[in-house]
Formats: sequence, structure tokens, C-alpha cells
Amino acid sequence: MFESRARLAEEIKGLLRALREAGEGRYACLVDRKGVAFEDEAEEQPGWALRQFLEQRREALFALPEAMAGDGPEADLFEDWVEDDFFLAFLNGRVAAVVACPDAEALRQPSQRLLKALSDRLFRYEPTYRLTSEGKGFFGGRARLDVVVVARAG
Repeated sequence: MFESRARLAEEIKGLLRALREAGEGRYACLVDRKGVAFEDEAEEQPGWALRQFLEQRREALFALPEAMAGDGPEADLFEDWVEDDFFLAFLNGRVAAVVACPDAEALRQPSQRLLKALSDRLFRYEPTYRLTSEGKGFFGGRARLDVVVVARAG
């Protein structure tokens, strides 16, 4: 069964909104190596500053899962942003769901079902997301999911 890209895009936007709301966040986006693909923001708090902040750190953002598996990142990508925690979920190392919220750790559990549905829609929307981050292989089933929680100090 083929679905239209427009319908998939609407479903992705709805799931992104649900993820933001589950974390009581003010901004959420899906970012790939080219830039922000989808975003959702709370009406009372525009997210343009957060978008710019993330865009400037996009390349380093995708290095986080590997760095966290090793000795840790060389620098704190989020040290300049003290207003929010960040919940980051990397799907196959190709696309990241980012939620700026007050308590990112609390989003771990409620995010699981949403991330599963989101990865399904994203794989149908953009088939290259099924590939590994190096562009090799092809995931036939579940996405490889790496979750990173960045909490404010204090």
C-alpha cells in the first residue's frame, strides 16, 4: 500500500507534537544531516532561537551517540543553552528527534511507543533513513535507536 508523502508528513508532524507534549516541552524537531526536516513548537514560546542553536551544532549532534559509547564527547554541545534539558533520539544515525523540555529524563519511558510509530512513518516518508549512518546496509525491521539525555547542571 502506498501512502502519499503529504499524509505521511502530517502523521510525522502529529507524532512530533505528541512527543513534545509528552515531555511538556516547548520545542521539538526532526533533524537530519541536511537540516531541520520537521518542527513543532509551543504557541507561547517560539522556537526560532532553538532551531538556530541546533542548526549550528548539527554535525556535532550526530557524533554524540558514538562519543557517548566511547569516552564521551570532547565538548558539551549544550553548555550555552541553560533554559532546557534536551531529549535526543537518533534513528539509525540518520535522523534525530530533539525535544527541548524541563525534564528530559522523564521523557524516556513515554517516548518509546511514540518513537516506534515515528520511525515507521519516517522510514516510509524517506527510505534512505533505513540505511546505516554510513549509507551501508538496509534495515528491514526495527530502527537502531540511540537515546541521549542532556540535563541542565544543578
